[in-house]
Amino acid sequence: MSELFKKYYWYPPAETQIPWAVIFSGFSEQSESFSTALCRYLNVKHCVLGQSGRALLFRLLETLKSNKTEQRNEVLIPGYTCYSVAAAIAKAGLTITVYDLDPKTLYPDLDSLESAATDKTLAIIAQHLFGRRTPMDGLQRVAKANGAYLIEDSAQLLGRLPQGQNTGAMGDFGILSFGRGKPLPIGEGGALLSNDHPSIISTLPLPNSATGYIQPLVSSAVVKMMSKPFCYWLPEMLPLGLGETIFEPGFPIKNISETTERMASKGLPVLDTLNAHRLRLANLYSNRIDKQYRMSATEVLTSAIRYPVMLPIKTLTKSLKRLGVRRMYPNSIPTEKSIRPYLKIGAHATPGADEIADKLYTLPTHMAIDDTLSDEIATEINNAVAL
Repeated sequence: MSELFKKYYWYPPAETQIPWAVIFSGFSEQSESFSTALCRYLNVKHCVLGQSGRALLFRLLETLKSNKTEQRNEVLIPGYTCYSVAAAIAKAGLTITVYDLDPKTLYPDLDSLESAATDKTLAIIAQHLFGRRTPMDGLQRVAKANGAYLIEDSAQLLGRLPQGQNTGAMGDFGILSFGRGKPLPIGEGGALLSNDHPSIISTLPLPNSATGYIQPLVSSAVVKMMSKPFCYWLPEMLPLGLGETIFEPGFPIKNISETTERMASKGLPVLDTLNAHRLRLANLYSNRIDKQYRMSATEVLTSAIRYPVMLPIKTLTKSLKRLGVRRMYPNSIPTEKSIRPYLKIGAHATPGADEIADKLYTLPTHMAIDDTLSDEIATEINNAVAL
């Protein structure tokens, strides 16, 4: 019977499933703190936890601003990135400025980066979109030349990297997220990492969260059930704003709940299995999608929470949406109307980021997608662009 109805299944665009054992671990006692386990897993020295990555980024920027004696009030970010990054900057009372990206790789345009960095730059934010590890040498060089901090946005990349360069340890600071659709999708929570700035890290703990023990457990259980392919059509049909990207500087600043921390501790050992599955599907897509629509890469993929493609289509068919194919952020940072009031006057143009916003689609790589389904998705994509 299930085979008969599979053609009606709806698939989430990114991972929302965590094992029931991880959810139930919210009731159990921890043998060690999640921050300790995370530091050991990533081989980093210092870690602070919070309710979200954006809350920790806000607190970090607020602290860095107060520590600088010279007038540095600008934060340089990719022209195409999550609006939560821009929201944290705006909440900290700093000015957003942008550098461009190469639409063929999603990596920084180093000429744009060098032109945009000035003696007003407090921090430069790097990103690893969809788990594609961005080369950091150019970013490190420009940050050092301008006396700016380098913050690594690793919300979409969490895992052990080759050659000892682990997530969050390739800049002055690293930001992680454990929200839905992230590499470790606990539902909420974030971490701020550093190897070299213990005095700053020690000032960053967030106010205690008022979240009770039960709410994170119930939320995770409901999401797990409703994101099953035979159920996911229902939340997709309801006006819940699933996948909607909103610029909202008024987000709360709280610490991670004890329940969420326990679930994250139990979930961490599952991460390597999740990443291996995602990476295998990314490689399958690479072999099946027409070359002209795939991203090129100068480095081997480490993880792949989604597989990005640049497509000459304007709207998603229902068939592609049912299979978990999605757009991402609807506009580049400079062209998003809600962000413009916080953008530096005369900020550099970002034609590469604009092209990404116009053409980027993502393919699902999560555990509900198998080889057969990935082949179906690739075939649908190739057919869509052939029309």
